[in-house]
Amino acid sequence: MLKKWMFLSLILISFLTVAQTSTDYFKILKDSLKQQNNFSEYIYAHLDEFVKKPTTENLNILKTVENSLWRNPKTTIEATALLYYYVNYAYYLKKMGFINESVIHYEKAYNCYKKNKIPNYDIVEYCLKPLANNYTRLGDADRAEDILKIYIEQAQKNKNKKHLVSGYSNLSIVLRTKGEIFKANKYLDLALELTNSKQSKSFIYSNIAINYLLINDLKNAEKYVSLSSKLNVENDLKITVKNETTLGRYFFEKNKLDKALHHFEKGFKNAKTIFGKNDREVAKVMLQIAEVYKRQNNYDQSLFWYQQSISILLPKYSPKNPNTSFFYPENTLKEAFDARSIIFSEIGDYESAIKNYELAFLIENELRATYLTQNSKLLQQQENRDRSEKCIELCNKLYIETNEVKWIEKAFEFAEKTKSAVLLEAKELAMEKTLLKNDSIFIKEKNTLFEKAQLNKSIALEELKGENANINELSKLTLKRDEAFNELQLIKEQIRIKYPNLSTQNNDETLLIELKEKLIKNNELIIEFFDGTNNIYVFSISKNEPIKLHTIPKSEKLINEINHFLSFFEDSRGVKLQNNIQQYKLLGYQLFRKFFKAEPYKNVILIPDGLLSFIPFDALLTKETEDVNFGSLPYLIKSTTINYSYSAKIALQNLKTADKFTNDKILGFFPIFEHNYRGLTELDFTLKEASNIKNVINGDFFIKSNATKNNFLQNSHLYPIVHLSTHALAGDNYSPPSIEFYDETLYLPEIYGYNLQTNLLVLSACETGVGTLRRGEGAISMARAFSYAGVKSLIVSLWKVNDKATEILMTDFYKKYKKSENKSASLHNAKLEYLKNDEISSLKKSPYYWASFVYFGDSIVDDKKTFYIEWLVLIGIIFAIGYFLLKKSRFDSK
Repeated sequence: MLKKWMFLSLILISFLTVAQTSTDYFKILKDSLKQQNNFSEYIYAHLDEFVKKPTTENLNILKTVENSLWRNPKTTIEATALLYYYVNYAYYLKKMGFINESVIHYEKAYNCYKKNKIPNYDIVEYCLKPLANNYTRLGDADRAEDILKIYIEQAQKNKNKKHLVSGYSNLSIVLRTKGEIFKANKYLDLALELTNSKQSKSFIYSNIAINYLLINDLKNAEKYVSLSSKLNVENDLKITVKNETTLGRYFFEKNKLDKALHHFEKGFKNAKTIFGKNDREVAKVMLQIAEVYKRQNNYDQSLFWYQQSISILLPKYSPKNPNTSFFYPENTLKEAFDARSIIFSEIGDYESAIKNYELAFLIENELRATYLTQNSKLLQQQENRDRSEKCIELCNKLYIETNEVKWIEKAFEFAEKTKSAVLLEAKELAMEKTLLKNDSIFIKEKNTLFEKAQLNKSIALEELKGENANINELSKLTLKRDEAFNELQLIKEQIRIKYPNLSTQNNDETLLIELKEKLIKNNELIIEFFDGTNNIYVFSISKNEPIKLHTIPKSEKLINEINHFLSFFEDSRGVKLQNNIQQYKLLGYQLFRKFFKAEPYKNVILIPDGLLSFIPFDALLTKETEDVNFGSLPYLIKSTTINYSYSAKIALQNLKTADKFTNDKILGFFPIFEHNYRGLTELDFTLKEASNIKNVINGDFFIKSNATKNNFLQNSHLYPIVHLSTHALAGDNYSPPSIEFYDETLYLPEIYGYNLQTNLLVLSACETGVGTLRRGEGAISMARAFSYAGVKSLIVSLWKVNDKATEILMTDFYKKYKKSENKSASLHNAKLEYLKNDEISSLKKSPYYWASFVYFGDSIVDDKKTFYIEWLVLIGIIFAIGYFLLKKSRFDSK
């Protein structure tokens, strides 16, 4: 026994000696190469050392290279070494599951390749292709699509069929993730035309089968799996795994669960063989197995398999003691937590369901941090929205069971998670960066964002031409946008390293406390809507009472009532509303009673949602009435001042944004469009609007041909108030929202690149507050775009406004604002003044003329100037009474 122990000790000592010798040798080698100023060999030495044992623990060998390089490359040979380092490091990061870090280093490789013009290197195959796959895996489909289009164009130039086939196939996968199945199959058909390889066709057919499965064309899905399997002559296990899981889904959809489980288990076995037991692809197959058990109501087995898939991706994670510091951006993880939540919901363990949904939200936050495009974030918000709704439903059930108000508070937190989260993130980051604005890195970021926004606009406009689009021009623009994206990703990484604490993490648990302490005054009420699939949830928050929630079943009747009410404001002259006053009164009162269970407070901060974002709440009726005079109807505006916000968090965030302006001047734009210039209708009353506002408030005004887009860009940041009186369009699924200047159209996509610090932007134009609804983010309108660009508060319109009524309202608004500086109250009082105006006919007092404009921005605050005036008046009265009494007493004494 002693001899055996001594023998093992000798082996261990020898091993440690060799390991120590190896470590010492590598240290001596790299120190020597550094002293020799041998840049290239220094890099290759690290790569060689890592390849000896390419493990997660040894990744540190590669991680240290970048920081230990003592200078930039001076020759093409040195630049090539650096390129090899970036590509290899990115490859191993991807292989080991560190996708976000892999993206950064592929982007660095791409930048190194372009900057140093490295010849004879296949950047497409070794960098762009895996980079696009990384973005696809993270869910940033737009960035992946751009990269693959460049990949394909390069392959076309080089007449490289192999790369073309690969490019088309990968692009089809990206399009599949975007839900564009028919377009995806079109690219796969192009790939089939270019290859005679059975193996290549096998891969393509396997993807076609998945696409047919997704549109529920089971017959074709089975057909193409069969074709793929027959052509898999090399027995590629990756294709086998794909086909087995597709067949599993095929039988799952047919509810033949035993057969489905059989194919998934075969896929699982092959996946472990080809990918290794700890790979993401193995975890994905395990999710499918868990789903079969769930369908069979075998919840224990289902939860087991879901947990196993999580354990593969998070080996250090324990459901009993969840340490979320190990979390990273991974869609498969998110799917597993979501699926566990559904099971817990079905078995009535609502609290466990909520906990798992919260973990899924954490993964979503990690994913969103990797996205560079608005669209990718908005698509993610739609998925988040479904999760929020499920969480609110669960919290509501727990409240009904327990009568504990904490569950309503929790439901409100979930509602806020998907309330304009992308907009909130942009505003918070902008505020944080304002404190560091003199750092050149932020100036560079600002300029690159502006460039990207301009390219987004140009690409969107060219694509609108459809078949007449200039392919070469689109190609050039896409390449430029790709370069801007690459630059932004590298800037983003530099900012992360330099400012690690720069983030937008919100503490949801303190949200209600902050609202009550900082936002709500004694006479205010916050009403937040959550427009769900089955219900509309209405949260009410006041200063001294617990939060309340009431649920409105989202029946077909309710949807029809809302649409009918909105239809009164659709025509350009308000004729429908005038001709249907009885229907209007009926619906206006019915909707008021449904949305407001109690009489609303004098001041309301209202956070609309979904279809409710387009409702003019001011024009709802608080009482039933026989009156047919538009001016005297019991509108909500007569009892309540409404201040709109995109979310409660954004309302709070507005309080933190300090006004930087020392002047109170206005900057106005009034293009007029005389003689229907540029085919736009002449705005007859806009010139009078400009003249009236000039007489009320000090400022600079660009009128007619001076009201150019360039003058707006050059001057808007210098004024606290900017007023645009012009034409605007809400856009549709084919064209983006826009607003007109004298010489040019300003489209929504380019506004995202602006950096505006305007205190108040008045969009005195049509439909500036409406746009295409995106679930979880709201209407993608001009108003939202300007808010995203940094505007603090806005006055916007909900439909096509009448220019004469607008002129009256805006003139009165500025008169009242000049006296009080209360933006919300000034608009409110201008509307009331309009209704009281005896010179305006009853028909012209229809809500069509005055209710379109709404205010988004600062919380309603006490009107300081009015407060002081009231005190002065009171003091004056006291003095007058005192004088009268004194005089009277003297008279009496005489």
